[in-house]
Amino acid sequence: MYQVKAYFRNHIVTEYFIDKYDAIEFKDAVDAHYPLNVIFNEGVYPVRTFIVNGWNAVMDDRRNPLSNIPDLQVRHLVMQVLAWMWCIVFAFIVGSWTAFGVSAVAHIVLLAAIAITVGTFETARRQPQYFGGLGRGNGGEHE
Repeated sequence: MYQVKAYFRNHIVTEYFIDKYDAIEFKDAVDAHYPLNVIFNEGVYPVRTFIVNGWNAVMDDRRNPLSNIPDLQVRHLVMQVLAWMWCIVFAFIVGSWTAFGVSAVAHIVLLAAIAITVGTFETARRQPQYFGGLGRGNGGEHE
């Protein structure tokens, strides 16, 4: 595994790569932004890093190819369809439609909760006044 760490004035960028040439290409791309220092490390990193990077490659909407879809709802729908597909594959492997039902419901609940959370965060970031009417009124009483 290879690590490229670039130090900028206000932040640090760290990426891990399995392929050496991908790491070199990223290092060259980072160099184009004039960092203060770039460190290229070669070696073995913790399994946790590998798992987190694998998770982010699939589930992080900033890293996976679904990030090219501008509409959040369409992106969520595509993730739901992929989740259902994996539920069906898992059910075939286990050989049980009961496993499919449990797995499908679990995926629907998990992805819906993630979508609601992201939607709430985006609304709070873009339109914080939307939440202004909740809670106590100007006099301290509920309206």
